Amino acid sequence: MLDLDMLRKEYSDQSKNHAILAMELSAANVERNGLRKEVEQLKTLLEKSMAKQPTYEDSTFEDAGATLLHKELENEIKFLKESNDSLALQLKRSQDANVELVSVLQELEQTIEKQKVQMGTITALQSQVSELENCMQLNSEENSNLMIQLQQSRESEKNLQAEVQYLEQMKNKESDALLDIEEEYKTKLAAKEREIIGLKVKLSESRKEGNFANPESRNAHDAPLIRGIEALKVKLEELETDCNELTDENLELLLKIKETNNNVNGGVASNDFSSDEISAKLAMSEQKSEMLFLEEKLRKKILREIQSDYNSYILELETQTTELEAKGTEVVKELAQKRTEMQTLEATLLSKEEENMELRMNQSKLQDMFHQLLAAEDKCEYLRRENTKLQATNETLIEECNSLNKSAEELRKEKSELEEHCAQLEAKLKECSKKVEVLDQNLTLVIEDFASKEKKLTLELNAIHDKSKKLEAKLKLEESSWNQMYLEKTNEVENLVLEVENLGKQLSAAHHEKEKTACEISGLQADKVRLELALEEAQSNLKLTQSEFKKIESEAKTQVEDLLGELTAARENHEILMAEHEKSLKLLESYKSSEGKLKTVVNELELKLTVSEYERQQVSEQSTNMKVQLLKIENLQDDISALTDERNAIKADKENLEASLHLLSKECHDLKAEKNYSMQQISTLQKVVSEIEDYKHDKIVLEEKLVRTEGDLVAKQALLTRDEEIKNELNEIKQTNRQFQQQIKQLQEEKDELLIKAQTLEEKLKLKVEEKQKQRHSNSHRNKREDRHYDSNEGSHGNEFARVMEANNKYRVRVNSSRLSEGRRSQSNTPRKSSIEGEVVAKEKYERTKSTLEAELSDIRQRYLQMSLKYAEVEAQREELVMKLKGVKSIRRFFLNPSN
Repeated sequence: MLDLDMLRKEYSDQSKNHAILAMELSAANVERNGLRKEVEQLKTLLEKSMAKQPTYEDSTFEDAGATLLHKELENEIKFLKESNDSLALQLKRSQDANVELVSVLQELEQTIEKQKVQMGTITALQSQVSELENCMQLNSEENSNLMIQLQQSRESEKNLQAEVQYLEQMKNKESDALLDIEEEYKTKLAAKEREIIGLKVKLSESRKEGNFANPESRNAHDAPLIRGIEALKVKLEELETDCNELTDENLELLLKIKETNNNVNGGVASNDFSSDEISAKLAMSEQKSEMLFLEEKLRKKILREIQSDYNSYILELETQTTELEAKGTEVVKELAQKRTEMQTLEATLLSKEEENMELRMNQSKLQDMFHQLLAAEDKCEYLRRENTKLQATNETLIEECNSLNKSAEELRKEKSELEEHCAQLEAKLKECSKKVEVLDQNLTLVIEDFASKEKKLTLELNAIHDKSKKLEAKLKLEESSWNQMYLEKTNEVENLVLEVENLGKQLSAAHHEKEKTACEISGLQADKVRLELALEEAQSNLKLTQSEFKKIESEAKTQVEDLLGELTAARENHEILMAEHEKSLKLLESYKSSEGKLKTVVNELELKLTVSEYERQQVSEQSTNMKVQLLKIENLQDDISALTDERNAIKADKENLEASLHLLSKECHDLKAEKNYSMQQISTLQKVVSEIEDYKHDKIVLEEKLVRTEGDLVAKQALLTRDEEIKNELNEIKQTNRQFQQQIKQLQEEKDELLIKAQTLEEKLKLKVEEKQKQRHSNSHRNKREDRHYDSNEGSHGNEFARVMEANNKYRVRVNSSRLSEGRRSQSNTPRKSSIEGEVVAKEKYERTKSTLEAELSDIRQRYLQMSLKYAEVEAQREELVMKLKGVKSIRRFFLNPSN
């Protein structure tokens, strides 16, 4: 039992260790799944960033994406290092567990050898047990025979006692009958009725006595008495018939006498006496005398017959009493012999009962030992099987550990290579960042130059606006017609759809301008050439920067591809590790199944122990019953000693004893059949009880499993709801990103349209310049008209400038609105992130990686928006400056060369 307890404890410890390992493996699987998801997200981000990188506008975003990817890859490498360290720790733990299992197996082998030695002793004990069982069977048969003899002797004693009592009653009754007969003889009662009543009373008493007595004893002992009684009954019936006939005759005679008396009385009254009547009276008197004489004769005959019958009956009774006394003496002798035999039998019974008790105790002990040995054999076989299984599993685990160690070494080598490659990439990234800083400085200088030029131009424009206002006031006073034309043109300018038509009309009118406008346009062209040269230089610089960025992008792409290859290799290694983990999980499941089998075996052993205890209780109850029976036997001995004091003995008949023996044997057979049937029912009930206990145990286990599965389902449902919330938020973020991308595309399209419009305007200006050069040598009388046309052209240029300013303002309003919406969404996303982080506490690593990725995405988006806005603002400023320079130069030339 101690060995079993130790084995159970060791097995429970091993099951706990396996459960801990299973938990760690599940945690590693969860981490692996999180890493896979993160890698997939990074792939999607890389694909998106690669798709969004073809233009110069996204060059800065690419740099930021490359840096972010580099950081993410570094984080992944660190995480992989941590996971590998955790796996190495798990391997060490599994190796320690395997060592413990090997030690446990060695101990089990030692215990098995000890149990083999015990089995040898048990076989010898089994042979002894079989011999003792045979002895027990013989003793039980002898005891059963002795018990049958005791029961037969007890029943014979009871029958003898009943016969003695019956004979005593018969004696008393016969003595009473003799006294009655003597009294009848003394009194000499002559009345037939009284004698008949007495005879009837005697007959009824004899019948009752015959009913009380056994029919067999009556048939055996009282056969002559019954015959005499029957003869007396026949005689009494004859006497009764004779008496009845005599009474009838007497009645008839009395009637006749009454009639004759009446007739005699009537004749006396009439005094007519006849001789016939006198003769009749005489005859009547004679008849009466004859009747009396006959009655006396009958009485005497009946009394004589009765006396003779009673005398014969008394003689028969005396002979029977003598015979009964002789039989009683013989019965007393037999009783004394049987009492001595009973005492000897009781002594032998007591000794044999004690021996039976000792043998039963030994048998119960041997049965317990035998059951324990059988259980130990079963456990030894089961432990051998488990030992072989554990050895096989240990070998597989050792092989897996070796493979895991090899894979871990390969991963370490790959990690070292990746670290070197990352160091190289970091150096390249530092160089790129330095170049980007230099370019940023150049851009800041260019922006500052543009700002200074803008300030100067704004001052000049303010002065020009003042002058133009003065000129407009003069023109309004001079010519009202020109005011009407100006109002019409301003109305046309408000309609964006009719811009091209108005410009065409103005260009057709500009063909007729004078040489002054041509000179001004030539000056404007020179300024334009200068600006174009400056723009070409800026574009060349931009192209150089773009080429440098493209080189950096290509290098980053190659580095990213290398890192992706390394990631694929790491994934393959992770898959290999996962396969090994699955194998270990299968082994854990097999261990769990073996645990379940052990539990079932333990439950069966406990059931067997309960059954053996129940049998032991039954044996103890039987022993108590036997003790009670022994006490009853002692009481019966007292009764037998009381019977020895009685002097009246009766001889028992062999036929009655044989009949009673047959009845008792039948009853014994019936009782044995009932006992076997009851034992079968008890065994079936025990089996049913054991099955019910098994079902209860299974029910409890199933209820526990249901509770566990319900808890797991609740947890899974909570995780699913959280995952769905996260997915919904990610979908919302994706939708917002798509909206931003659409807005960016719209802004780019608007920008392209504005560039196309600017190009069309430049082409139109070129056409105007060419037409003006052709018309330089026209007549001088058209100077005034040309001046007017110049004023109209100046007004048209002002309208165009106003339109461009409105378009730029609209573009700025859209950009600001997009910034505000982005800020609001980012602000709305932050409480969501906080709520998600508050809800999902169990998945800390997954949430950390997710939060970092979301923060990096938001930073990338903000940077991208800022760069796009800066680029749009720079382009708008450039266009505004171009337009301002053109207007300023035209006005300046107009004022410098008024003669032209």
